[in-house]
Amino acid sequence: MADFTLAKPIFGDKKPGTSTSGNIAYALFVLFCFWAGSQLLNILVHAPGVYEHLMQVQDTGRPRVDIGFGVSTIFGLVPFLAGCAILGIVALVLRWRRYH
Repeated sequence: MADFTLAKPIFGDKKPGTSTSGNIAYALFVLFCFWAGSQLLNILVHAPGVYEHLMQVQDTGRPRVDIGFGVSTIFGLVPFLAGCAILGIVALVLRWRRYH
């Protein structure tokens, strides 16, 4: 492949600064996407016959497990928030060690 080099950078030498509000908004967006995805999976699993049709399993002898909206939200949000908190703490420790 050909290599194109430019004499002058296209976007300039300045690195864009990050904003805390932008990072929080992005984190909330990702959190909402995970929550919406877990709710869609919950609807798919609890829709009568859809999961069995997709998996092509007609086993009616197994017990049906019903998980409510609140329980699925809690079990979806709590591990995600705990993981985000752990990653945030690790990032803060690494950043603090780099500057001190």
